[in-house]
Amino acid sequence: MKTKNKLLHRIFLGIFLLTSSVMFAQTNTSPFQTVCAGSVEPYLINPPTPGSTYQWSLTGGGTIINGSTTDNITINWGVTPGVYIVSVIETDADGCIGLPITVDVTVNPLPTATIGTSQTACLGSTIPDLTAIGSNVIWYSDVNLTTQVGTGNNFATGQNVVGLYTYYVTETLNGCEGPSVPVTLEIYAVPPAPVATNQTTCFSSSVPDLTATGTNITWYSNPTLTSQVGTGSNFATGQTAAGIYTYYATTTDVNGCESAATSATLEIYSLPSSPSVSNQTACFGSIIPDLTSTGTNITWYSDSTLTAQVGTGNTLSTGQNSVGIYTYYATTTDLNGCESITSVATLEIYALPTAPIANNETACVGGIIPDLVSSGTNSIWYSNASLTNVVGTGTYFTTGQTTAGVYTYYVTETNVNGCESIATPVTLTINAFNSLPIASNVNTCFGSAVPDLTATGVGTSFSWYNDAALTNMVGTNSPFATGQTAVGIYTYYVTESQNGCQSPPTTVILEIYALPTTGPINHW
Repeated sequence: MKTKNKLLHRIFLGIFLLTSSVMFAQTNTSPFQTVCAGSVEPYLINPPTPGSTYQWSLTGGGTIINGSTTDNITINWGVTPGVYIVSVIETDADGCIGLPITVDVTVNPLPTATIGTSQTACLGSTIPDLTAIGSNVIWYSDVNLTTQVGTGNNFATGQNVVGLYTYYVTETLNGCEGPSVPVTLEIYAVPPAPVATNQTTCFSSSVPDLTATGTNITWYSNPTLTSQVGTGSNFATGQTAAGIYTYYATTTDVNGCESAATSATLEIYSLPSSPSVSNQTACFGSIIPDLTSTGTNITWYSDSTLTAQVGTGNTLSTGQNSVGIYTYYATTTDLNGCESITSVATLEIYALPTAPIANNETACVGGIIPDLVSSGTNSIWYSNASLTNVVGTGTYFTTGQTTAGVYTYYVTETNVNGCESIATPVTLTINAFNSLPIASNVNTCFGSAVPDLTATGVGTSFSWYNDAALTNMVGTNSPFATGQTAVGIYTYYVTESQNGCQSPPTTVILEIYALPTTGPINHW
């Protein structure tokens, strides 16, 4: 009995030690134990009895994979949940066989694999947590589950460098840790920022698109990239007013990662002020003045669409010389190359008025000198053909000439535009006739034939007057029959004419003598 009691004591002591300190996954010293499906567990008698041998057996399931006749064994419990019995029988050195000692082992099922969600992020953005569905979630950094890095459904990896990071997540249920699931975090490198080109233009000109090189270009109107305004390599801003407009272009790669922004500016320059121009007028045949303007970098055009450039600079010599109205367009260009709105300048070349009609005049020295007369209304009279010496204005021109000679004057007409016509030459001829006709006094006796008066000279015709004032002409030509018959002295005045001019008179006397009165004959 003592030996038997001794044996029983040793067996229970071994079972106690086995259940309290050695059997893996044991949480208490109860003969009722739990393990997880799929686990491989060691069992042993501790301390073993020297000289004893042991015989292990399983009831219901599990497989002893080694040491079935030693003081320690390893059991693979398999994957089938259930309640199984571990039995051990000790035979001591004396050959005494003890009672079987048993432990009821409940094999709990493993939880199903948790569902983990892999994450991706772009470098520089917020790195999302990895997540898993389940209870008592544990995160590991290695596939062997030796390095635990976190617990809970959300796991902040702390990674912020480009790369692919793999973690392994498990779920524990009833003390059993399920199979691990790999969960990845991939931090993508961001693509390089696109190359963008700044643009400039002038107000009212065509506004160019902004351009950027890269793939999946996105345009924003603010540096915080919250206001998207366009996509694609070309971006039409829609801006038309003068100003500086800044936009920001990014490129997005196949991973959805957006690059840093590249700024691009569109500057619409204000136009310079239009130049100040002066219209010009001229008369046909006179010097044609240049058109002038004030401003810098002046360009002249002959058309309103500014396609036909005809000159540059502040003055423009048009080269026009025909009557007409010629219109030109002047612009100024600033340092930005912007051309102003046009200023319109006209050159009007007026037609000359028709030359006036004026008749030549003749007069005689000592006679009335007639005025020269023009058919125009704004006539100017000159004494020289180069029209530098004005001697009179108006329709009538009194020359003031009195001496014999031929005097030439030039008369022009000026119209409302101030244009002076071609000159019409007009002559005033003052003829001189200073020679006297030659005439001789004649006489006769009463009752005799009365001789005619005769005159000779250089003139072509003669006029006879009976008064010294030459107011009473009594005959023409030579000879002149006076018609006198009575005794008396008759005085006449004869002139001769040439070129319409009458000479001074020559006095001619006709004397009719009385016959002598013979007295009576007396005889002494």
